[in-house]
Amino acid sequence: MKKIVLNACGVKSLGGLKLFLEAFDFFSKTDSKILVLYSESEFYKDLNNQFYENPRVKFYKTTKKRYLHPFLNYFLPKSVLEEINNGDAIIHFGNFGFKTLKKSFVLIQNILPLVKKDTRNVILKILMKRSMKFSNYILIQLEHLKQDIDKNFHSKIIQIGETTSSNVQIANKSGKIVLFGSNVENKNFNFMKSVLENLPNKKKITVINPTTGMESFNVVRTETHFETLELISENEIYFHASEYETVGLPLYEAQNLGLKVVAPICSYTQYFSPESIFLYEMNNLKDALKKIEDAKSSDIESIDTLNYSENWKIVLDNI
Repeated sequence: MKKIVLNACGVKSLGGLKLFLEAFDFFSKTDSKILVLYSESEFYKDLNNQFYENPRVKFYKTTKKRYLHPFLNYFLPKSVLEEINNGDAIIHFGNFGFKTLKKSFVLIQNILPLVKKDTRNVILKILMKRSMKFSNYILIQLEHLKQDIDKNFHSKIIQIGETTSSNVQIANKSGKIVLFGSNVENKNFNFMKSVLENLPNKKKITVINPTTGMESFNVVRTETHFETLELISENEIYFHASEYETVGLPLYEAQNLGLKVVAPICSYTQYFSPESIFLYEMNNLKDALKKIEDAKSSDIESIDTLNYSENWKIVLDNI
């Protein structure tokens, strides 16, 4: 029986939570003993809502500030640290890990520190490289992330993301457009808003969970992943504007719900065949508007889609 620690202290976003829950689901169904480290109260609430109680799973909450998480080995109670160091491995979610005596994996979930040059991201990059240096393995979701990771660490990389193909029918011809309204740094909020403001019939545009500045559109707030997928499925077109993504999961989900996807030409869209997605030049307003119109006028009845999933067995096999 393996003893595995899942360090979820860096899990905060909905995407990060979904990724962790799928990993937790996999490991909790093995015969492993699991210790989960977490820091967000809402995280534990979501976890309890998702999974039955399992006597082989323990939880420990740290109250330390987020900036101390890469150094938790100096702040955890002695009993918790001993339990970690007596285990077989630790998997760090959310870019950063702390030093332990056992085999460690660090999962790269946010690419911005590797590509942005502002002070905050430069500091985060230093912490990420520190984690990569002492980790035995670096987990990435898709191949394009390698290009932004120091080549000295490439021998440590394990890709856990996989894609398979299928064919789905186009959902509807309603002309309705849906997108997420996050203003997180990589989501390219200002460009996204410029595109929307230049589209006609704004009440046919649904913005999911926007932060601000989207009052002229149909704003909808969802609380669960299921609610979000239900809402997306009511539309014809999904629009995406992010400059950087580790995966870009909504593109895959929208396609598999039968939507036409409009997204920028960039590293994370390279996996889609040109016939299955409407690609525009990054940050080119005129081209983005044209591709949305192309999608609306397209008479395609079905598309070849990609399905994305993570293979956690490959991680277990390396523990």
